[in-house]
Amino acid sequence: MKALVIGLDGITLDLLGPWIEAGELPNLRKLMKQGAWGKLRSTLPPISSSSWSSFATGVNPGKHGLVDFVYPGADSYKVTMINAASRQTRALWDWLNDAGYKVGLLGIPTTYPPEPVNGFMISGFLSPGPESEWAYPPELKQELLTELGAFMLAPDERYRSTRWLGRFLEDLTASVENRTQAALYLMRTKPWDLFTVVYWDTDMVQHETWRLLDPGHPRHDSGEAAASREKILEFHRKVDADIGRLLAEVDSDTLVVVMSDHGFGPVHSFFLTNNWLASLGLLQFKQNPWTAFKHRLFRMGYTPLKMFRIAKALGLGKLRKRVRFQQKSGILNRVFLSFDDVDWSRTSAFSIGSFGQVYINLAGVRAEGIVQPGHEYKELRERITREALALRDPRTNEPLVERVYTREEIYSGPYADRTPDLIVQPKGWEYMAFGHADFGSNKLVEPITGLSGHHRPDGVLILAGPGVKAGTRLEEANIMDLTPTILHAMGVGVPRDLDGRILSEAFDASSPVAQPVTHTRANVFKDSDSEPDLSDDEMAEVQEKLRGWGYAG
Repeated sequence: MKALVIGLDGITLDLLGPWIEAGELPNLRKLMKQGAWGKLRSTLPPISSSSWSSFATGVNPGKHGLVDFVYPGADSYKVTMINAASRQTRALWDWLNDAGYKVGLLGIPTTYPPEPVNGFMISGFLSPGPESEWAYPPELKQELLTELGAFMLAPDERYRSTRWLGRFLEDLTASVENRTQAALYLMRTKPWDLFTVVYWDTDMVQHETWRLLDPGHPRHDSGEAAASREKILEFHRKVDADIGRLLAEVDSDTLVVVMSDHGFGPVHSFFLTNNWLASLGLLQFKQNPWTAFKHRLFRMGYTPLKMFRIAKALGLGKLRKRVRFQQKSGILNRVFLSFDDVDWSRTSAFSIGSFGQVYINLAGVRAEGIVQPGHEYKELRERITREALALRDPRTNEPLVERVYTREEIYSGPYADRTPDLIVQPKGWEYMAFGHADFGSNKLVEPITGLSGHHRPDGVLILAGPGVKAGTRLEEANIMDLTPTILHAMGVGVPRDLDGRILSEAFDASSPVAQPVTHTRANVFKDSDSEPDLSDDEMAEVQEKLRGWGYAG
């Protein structure tokens, strides 16, 4: 049996369900009627770097080591960006290669730099610019460029967050077409047993247009929504049509998997997590004249977010591309309050990430850790949890936080100590934590003026093909279940240490997939845990993309 995996980043039945039922997306509708489908539970937090890694490995982030696009460095407090080498476990394609199968991998996020495989790999989201070496084998890059004329590593975002929504959608449609043309060329000319293609564009559309699709969104404009609905639907019709083009290339002996790494829903505000920790006295600033001056300006409202809004209003928005936060921040960190101004020797907790990830400055673990393991650590986490659950949005006096997760509730494995100590989940997931860009605003909450949709834990899964029970509703599928299910369906032993399970309920009792699983004792971890850094130029390009897509300030 072969397998075709089509990844539609971020799609949700909340959006697509009514369109599918109305017959607007006939290929997805046909797959659902012929196969098994349901929600697909993502990782916590539900972010692509972590969720796609759990798809590829069948394990939780405590084993593969990735929770967000950025994390605090192991021996410092520098905000560090991930790359493919940050993943500490072997992947689906490794076990298939071990069994003699060939793989074709196109556009899976966090696969840069590409790794040698028996088959081919084209890197996906988080690849630097087009000049980077994004293909394996290396000569495949020029082959694709010659065949297609151009290959788009990522969609063009020149019209994002502008009044030119139609042009933005046209650029994303062109990106979908380019990705489909690449997929069709590779499927037709290269041998493969597993082919995986991921479309990132579906995620970008929802980030940008959710306020137009959701009448309950605070920024919903019914007139603008009515004028835009057909354009947004037409984009999704294009995606559905291209799914049909891919399906036309496979035979009846191919297992088809259509999936998303997470779902989507409304977002309307930033939650400035580090400002909150500072207000509790858990994050402290240096006591020198320059930091004191910057802190005074910060309290007066002279912040990066305010300055960028002024620049945009003056038509100077392009200046944003010339300055950077984080380790490439340059002048911004010298002028505005940043992590450079934090006194780590007096700081107990800090946040890095867009989903309320809180890290404890633990003695013996972090370079200037002050919180002692044991009772003091436990007491601090309990205090942060209490304070979080008591938080109110100062604009509405409504509860701001819905739940606080401890590390051990959601992570397990040898790399769990790299994961956040706590994750503060805002009410309804409708607040996006502002943890990437240090201290972008001086408020606790701040309206978001760009993106209007953000991630939710429930994505989508559709299975179709040999042995799949038609019309089956999947109730408990997890993104970690895909790797063991695909391995088992293709007759390959499943490593015993995977966290996912076989989705046997999706298959007829007579199907080999519904039969007992052959487990192996194969090691799920890589031989080395080294993390080669990207070059400075590559890091700058990736960071700019993260900011453009709403994952950094």
